[in-house]
Amino acid sequence: MARTYSSDLRAERARLNRAVVVDVARRMFVERGWVTTTMSDVASAAGLSRQTVYQQFDGKLTLLDACIDLALSDGADSPVRELPDYIKMGEGSIGDRLAAGASWLRGAHERSATIQHVLDEAAVVDDVAAVRLTERERTRWDEVRWASGLILGSPPDDAVVDALWMLTSRSVWLRLTRERGWTPQQWEGWFIRHAAEELRG
Repeated sequence: MARTYSSDLRAERARLNRAVVVDVARRMFVERGWVTTTMSDVASAAGLSRQTVYQQFDGKLTLLDACIDLALSDGADSPVRELPDYIKMGEGSIGDRLAAGASWLRGAHERSATIQHVLDEAAVVDDVAAVRLTERERTRWDEVRWASGLILGSPPDDAVVDALWMLTSRSVWLRLTRERGWTPQQWEGWFIRHAAEELRG
């Protein structure tokens, strides 16, 4: 019994340590960027040893992946496609579905665009990060196809997915909201107008 209790305590401590490391790393990545954020600095800021951090993450890219995944899921334990706000893309009229999609995507960008942009930066100087970026963009294309199918009620053509893949990109979001000063509401309206045109074919 004591052994099980001790094991449970270790598992809970490991879970809490992981959460602290990811939270600290996310802030450091966003504030400092890829190059100047080190595993040693993350460990120090988290109040943990480097060994403890490396027990959870085998390197900086794995840690960045964890930061991105947490931001995308908003901390939920279930897959993104099972989240209530995501499921709404398959309910109601086309207009309702598109509005639900725009709302979900806006939230995802607000949570994750800046941390995902760190991977864009990393890919410029790190070949392994460049491969990971390619993989994630391929996954994003598949996700756009799935979401578009929910909205339309049938699988979309690749050309439609390509157009929406561009419209949904974080680079567009960041350019409009950071560089041009758009509000998230402005972006959402813009996205709905252009996505509706693409979905109509």
